[in-house]
Amino acid sequence: MEKLKILYLVSTLKKCGPINILYGIIKGLDKDIFDIYIICLSKEGEYSMTDHFLSMNIQVINLNNDRVTGIIKNKMAVQSFVDANKIAISHSHGFRADSINSKLKHVISINTIHNFPKEDYIYRYGKILGRVMEIAHKKTITQIMYPIACSNTVRDKFLLNYDISTCVVQNGIDKKKFVPAKGLKNQLKEDLNLPLDKNIFIVSGALTKLKNPKLIIKTFNQLQDANSLLLFIGNGKLLKTLSQSNKNKRIIFRGKVDQVHDYLKASNYYISASFTEGLPNSVLEAMGSGLPCLLSNIPSHMEIVGKTYNYLFNPKDAEELMEKIKLILKNDTKQISQYLEAKITEIFNIEAMSKQYQAVYLDQIKRAI
Repeated sequence: MEKLKILYLVSTLKKCGPINILYGIIKGLDKDIFDIYIICLSKEGEYSMTDHFLSMNIQVINLNNDRVTGIIKNKMAVQSFVDANKIAISHSHGFRADSINSKLKHVISINTIHNFPKEDYIYRYGKILGRVMEIAHKKTITQIMYPIACSNTVRDKFLLNYDISTCVVQNGIDKKKFVPAKGLKNQLKEDLNLPLDKNIFIVSGALTKLKNPKLIIKTFNQLQDANSLLLFIGNGKLLKTLSQSNKNKRIIFRGKVDQVHDYLKASNYYISASFTEGLPNSVLEAMGSGLPCLLSNIPSHMEIVGKTYNYLFNPKDAEELMEKIKLILKNDTKQISQYLEAKITEIFNIEAMSKQYQAVYLDQIKRAI
């Protein structure tokens, strides 16, 4: 039987949430059924995951076009590739890739929606540019044959705000990579040059307005607990400003790190104060690593842990976060950790996610015959 050919479209393979999801999808696909290709629209820069995909014998094609040149050349180049290689399905991730995918012919177009544009783009790009991008991306998604939301939260928001129906495949992580330390926590702290005698609250991800790191810092500056330390890993627009203005020795900024899983295992608690999310990989990774999580009470977080989870807080209320920090330090969190780990084992893992995507691909091919 001839294999089905799938093309994935992305801007680049720079390590980030959507590219980690793409890696998980491809890793779990049955390679006896699918031939897999990736087209990157732009030149790779720092932190590229290209080698990770090449190690799975995936063919990666890079068009190497900048954003301006790409407006003219990318669509034609991708369409030529689709036609020449008899691609059955094109699956895009991200605004630019979706824009190309929505215009392709002779192929089944699928995309993964990783955010809710009305909220996400305003925080990232400001009210004017954010609104322009929201309108453009919304229009693009209506032209995709089979849009897939990364969470029930994103699906519900698209239906309620845009009257756009989508399928749902929830994000998942590698449950073999993100696992509890199991007795190695102090050794990892030592290896990463972290204090052995501190309770480490870790924040993982880009330091941006959307992620709301200032609330966490404000709360921690008011926390009278010499035994607790706040650790940020990840780059972002606010990294330089926040790190340079920081005067608290119990707050550490490490910037972009390669060993995210080791930092999580070396930590004791996780915090996310985000204003909006699709279905955050960083939270799932912390859960898989056995960390009790303090989470803002946004719909995507509640989709993961449940509405009655005891460590949810208002992302605009530093006092409530303070209360939750004190509560989690006082309580025995073993059961919480086990509860969160079970969520990864049973639901939010790449095996379950990839299996669902594979079912979508086969169903769409069957419908097209």
